[in-house]
Amino acid sequence: MLFSSIPFIFLFLPITWCAYFGLGKLFNHTVAKVWLVLACLFFYGWFNPPYLWIICSSVIVNYLLAEAMGHSGAGARKCCFWLGLLFNLGMIGYYKYYDFFIGTVNSVFGQSFALKHILLPLGISFFTFQQMSYLYDIWSGNLKKNYSLLDYTLFVTFFPQLIAGPIVLPQEMMPQFADKNNQHVNYSNCAAGLYLFSIGFVKKIIFADFFAIWANEGFAANRICMFDAWLAMIGYTYQLYFDFSGYCDMAIGLGRMFNIKIPLNFNSPYKSGSIQEFWRNWHITLGRFLTTFVYIPLGGSKKGIFRTLFNLMVTFLVSGLWHGASWLFIIWGALHGIAICIHRIWSKALKLKMPAFPAIALTFLFVGFAFVIFRAENMAEALKIYKGMFDFSTIKMMNSEYWHQCSSSSLFMFIVGSLMLFACPNAATRIDDFKPSVRNAVFTVLLFVAGVFTLNRLSPFIYFNF
Repeated sequence: MLFSSIPFIFLFLPITWCAYFGLGKLFNHTVAKVWLVLACLFFYGWFNPPYLWIICSSVIVNYLLAEAMGHSGAGARKCCFWLGLLFNLGMIGYYKYYDFFIGTVNSVFGQSFALKHILLPLGISFFTFQQMSYLYDIWSGNLKKNYSLLDYTLFVTFFPQLIAGPIVLPQEMMPQFADKNNQHVNYSNCAAGLYLFSIGFVKKIIFADFFAIWANEGFAANRICMFDAWLAMIGYTYQLYFDFSGYCDMAIGLGRMFNIKIPLNFNSPYKSGSIQEFWRNWHITLGRFLTTFVYIPLGGSKKGIFRTLFNLMVTFLVSGLWHGASWLFIIWGALHGIAICIHRIWSKALKLKMPAFPAIALTFLFVGFAFVIFRAENMAEALKIYKGMFDFSTIKMMNSEYWHQCSSSSLFMFIVGSLMLFACPNAATRIDDFKPSVRNAVFTVLLFVAGVFTLNRLSPFIYFNF
């Protein structure tokens, strides 16, 4: 069930919201939380009901390990923590990387081990990493209070952030569910949530799905000219921005409707003047997780410049692998690792700085260039785009279908999209300052209606695949 689908918007969301606050008022907050957990599990099971056992077993095992850690000495706590890491990484390794590992072994060593063609459970990377953070916080002493199984399950399965993040920390979320002020309807929060949800809805349905046409045409074409190649690269770079930004806005907005503040996960990254700044603003919670679990344990930046560069490179290779079980994702991670190492040397060792405009332009071009590998089905498809981008012999040739896509309406969408990317403030960063008003209500309704009337097909969010 997608956030941008009719069943979610007109059935699941209103029924879940009304029942949650209604049961809390008629009975107590525990009954309301039970309802919300069941609703969240229904939301997850909608995609593939047999995989409900995966998330349920993951929740139970991690909770039991966390409880054991909370009642054990230092040695036993450490043992439970490592058992938890092995369990969680083992689940991700099997469901996400088994076929990739076996396929690589078959290719390198000429074997013929059977592939399982496992259907990837939605959100497994997100809810597993979230539970690893919970175990880490208990082991490190950051989380003092013991929570019930019900509270823990709600923390893991809360539907606005269940499928594609953000990867939230327990201290960010669990106290909010326990706060009595959040257990009653707050109409200001509802208005702010609907406002931000509508903005994200339009980003996804109108802008992301529009720019997907440019990307799909270019990547699917057998022959491609220079114009087509650049249009495909820009199209996918814009598509991914509006898709992920739209999802993050919708997730934060949904959380606000339930009086829960979900952390910012996306903050206008294409305005960044360096690759380091880009990663501070793109998938913020993933970067935080990888810093905690990969970069810092490797030594961070405390062991000299060469070790720092090595640690950065390893972290970005892991980031690439996290995004997908493919060598293309690893190459994509390596490209970003090399770029951030170059930036580290440029800014820290050489102490050089580039003017703002060329820095933003260069960062954007590099990010878009690397996204070609991120999007491509195979290396041949990526090389086709790269070759086309610099094939000056085709500069006067226009693919008729592509040229048709660049009509006046397409130019209008490109201009508006560019203004949203590079000039407009991020709505999610200003949601705390939102004030209900007639103007904001009209704006919300117009956005929502525009999104609903444009909803002619369902396209999943790109990060659902990770």
